[in-house]
Parts: sequence; C-alpha cells; structure tokens
Amino acid sequence: MTEPDPTHVMIVATFAGLEVVKSRGGYTLVDPGRGTPLARLKPIPQSDRFELLYWSDMRGRWRTFGDFGPLRLTLERAHQIFREETIFHIQPRR
Repeated sequence: MTEPDPTHVMIVATFAGLEVVKSRGGYTLVDPGRGTPLARLKPIPQSDRFELLYWSDMRGRWRTFGDFGPLRLTLERAHQIFREETIFHIQPRR
C-alpha cells in the first residue's frame, strides 16, 4: 500500500465538497456533480505555497490567477480567493 500524499490530504480537507485530482504536478479541483474542473493548485517547490490557476476558454488552457503573474499563496488564502472570485464558478465549456 502506498503512503497517502500529505499535500493531497490537506487540499481535500481545505476544499471540502470538491473532488481533488492529482495530475501532472498539480491538483485539479473538480465539481463532483458535473465533473467540471473549477480550479487548479500548483505547489511551489520547497515551500508551503501554491499557485492558483483558472481555466481559460479563450486560450484553451489553465491560466494564472492575478494581474501580476503567479502569486505565492498559502492554501488558506487560495481557498479564500476561490470562494470569493466568480471566475472559479463559471462552468468551463470543454
């Protein structure tokens, strides 16, 4: 049996009610009812911080949230932004 991923466990606990899927070095937050990806958390190496991304329909890829490049967010701050910003609640068309 493999050891649980502590980062995955923390994200699941923080973003209760969402499915958290680990893939390609990050964690995608998925609406469990629709299967729609809502946001992505990318761990910043050798820190306890994350980059928060949103899905851009225009570009067809994940984009950094914020106007000034990648933000180094704690998990709690990423959760707060996710709850407050409507861009994370628009259902992507994929």
